[in-house]
Amino acid sequence: MKSRERRNLPKAAPSVAEAILPLDADTYTIAPSQLKELIDEGKRFILLDVREQWEYEIVHIEGATLIPFGELPRRFREITPAVEVVVYCHWGMRSLDAAFLLQQLGFKSVKSLVGGIDQWAQEIDAQLRRY
Repeated sequence: MKSRERRNLPKAAPSVAEAILPLDADTYTIAPSQLKELIDEGKRFILLDVREQWEYEIVHIEGATLIPFGELPRRFREITPAVEVVVYCHWGMRSLDAAFLLQQLGFKSVKSLVGGIDQWAQEIDAQLRRY
């Protein structure tokens, strides 16, 4: 019986992208350079920070709306579903979860900032404090 069970085990674990994203990553992510283009072009979108209040106080991207990830299920109505939403966190993991949650709640265009505010600070705005 044990040898039969062993044969049914997967040969390899899924990649991080496969484990987190049930759909194509392009559907859910935006690179820092692409976000910078949106800002520079004056495109209409909501920049949503899903980190905790203390993290937001350390550093945030100008113009961001703060709704910590744990509060998002009850506060998502504060965000306009008809407008594109770009979500970010510290390194990009919570924002992936938030993007997927918002998609499930009916938001049509939601993307997570790849690498979060940390990558944004490295690639776009070196003046921002990193933690």
